[in-house]
Order: sequence, then structure tokens, then C-alpha cells
Amino acid sequence: MAFKELRNRGYFARQNFMCCQSCGWAEISEAEAENAVFYHAQDHADYKRGDDLYLSWSGNGHEIVRVLESFGVAVDWNGSDSTRIIVKNNSII
Repeated sequence: MAFKELRNRGYFARQNFMCCQSCGWAEISEAEAENAVFYHAQDHADYKRGDDLYLSWSGNGHEIVRVLESFGVAVDWNGSDSTRIIVKNNSII
């Protein structure tokens, strides 16, 4: 639901997208890359093993966090454009 809302707000928002972060960014067009949020297959595998989920993103990190939290997703992020947003493992995404 949170990713659908991000898409409604103009983000390229995908779950379990591509194999890794490098391939994910390479697959996204330049226009889409301006506002994007995704996690890739390696992130998803780690999450299923009990680790936190790391989101790759661009755009407005504060907006992304607000949307995720509005759907009950527990996140951790230091507010820096250079760090990934963390979805805590006890959250359902």
C-alpha cells in the first residue's frame, strides 16, 4: 500500500526490483531516477532472513518516510540524502 501511495505521488516505486542496487539504478530512466524508491532482490532476501530492509531512493526522503510511516511501517533514517532509508524487520512492507 505504501509503495502504491508513493507511485500516486509521482515516484518510481518498486519492490523486489532487479537483483542489486547497481542494476536497479541502471534500469531506471533518468526522469524516473529523480523521484524513486525501491529495494532489490538481495535486500529482500536479507529481509526474509530477519535483517532490516534498506531502501534505495532519490527525491524527498522526508516525504518517503512520512508515507511509509502513515502505513505503519517502522523506519530508521538519519535525514541524509546519502544514506538509505531502513525499514525495520518487524514492519510489513
